[in-house]
Amino acid sequence: MSNTDKVHRPNALADRIAGLNDPSMGDERERDVILRAYMFGSVLTIYVFLALAVLFAVIGAGFWTLPLLLGSGVLSVAAASYCKRENVDFDLATALSSPRRLIISYATCGAFAIAWVFAIGFHQITGHPLLPAGLGSTIQSASGSSIVIGGIVGMVIAIAAMTITRQRKLKQARLEAARAAEIEDED
Repeated sequence: MSNTDKVHRPNALADRIAGLNDPSMGDERERDVILRAYMFGSVLTIYVFLALAVLFAVIGAGFWTLPLLLGSGVLSVAAASYCKRENVDFDLATALSSPRRLIISYATCGAFAIAWVFAIGFHQITGHPLLPAGLGSTIQSASGSSIVIGGIVGMVIAIAAMTITRQRKLKQARLEAARAAEIEDED
């Protein structure tokens, strides 16, 4: 068994789980539509997880927002690892996203993050949630503004890191394209 067989085995399992080789995927056009539908559903699921995290923060179940927030990141981790096993630069692919798509994605996730930080911060500062649901106070009000400040600083750092990473990947793509053009010109 060669190394390439070992590399592709995890994706074969992933393909089976996703049903890529299943007869239900239909012909090439139907497969394309089904894959786009699944992608839309996956992105929508992330937004549902984020909305549930905000809802839980609003009703005072702040601790239970953490599994929801971590769960919303599963799609990105799974997609990045799948692409890595197929030798596709996922970071570069995401860096090439259209600016409009990035703005919509950042604005949507940013709105959820702001709402979450506000709800958790309100609970921490006042000692009670925005909408008490009888869950008891799960957040102790030791330093009222620490979670709000931490959340804001964290969002700024995350946005800066994503922007810097994207710019580096775009620069790398331009250099690789220029090198490829030079090689073609030499031939």
